[in-house]
Amino acid sequence: MNREAAEKFLDSNPEFAKQYFEKKLRPETVAQVMSRTDIGADISTFREMGQVEESEILFDLIRDMQESINMEKVVFKTLRRLSFLIHADRMSLFMYRQRNGTGELATRLFNIHKDAVMEDCLVHPDHEIVFPLDMGIVGSVAQNKKTINIQNVAEVSL
Repeated sequence: MNREAAEKFLDSNPEFAKQYFEKKLRPETVAQVMSRTDIGADISTFREMGQVEESEILFDLIRDMQESINMEKVVFKTLRRLSFLIHADRMSLFMYRQRNGTGELATRLFNIHKDAVMEDCLVHPDHEIVFPLDMGIVGSVAQNKKTINIQNVAEVSL
């Protein structure tokens, strides 16, 4: 069986996939994939491992906030960890500002994912992406102050 056939089978049988991975995927494997040497708890299912991982990620996040005075670094680490927790393909930070009395949104951190490096995501002022406040997904979120989870941004026009 090739990869495509396996993926098609798992996509067509989500309940089977869930049961299989909860039964077969052990915390030790998840820890190894995440380059961790210790698990920190005696757990037996993938679901419990996810809960422990989420708690540890949040704890690390709080510790980073206390130790760092560089807020861009803290926000980057926060978004990187959040992308992992919510299984986001990528995340970006747009900052609101006004130029000549007109509101706009400009990138500060862009294309953050769970394996991202801050230097690759930090947008320098001469390369920033700027949107009018009333344009696109980013503008809609900023104006409505409500988050949006977009499955495929290429298919959405706001």
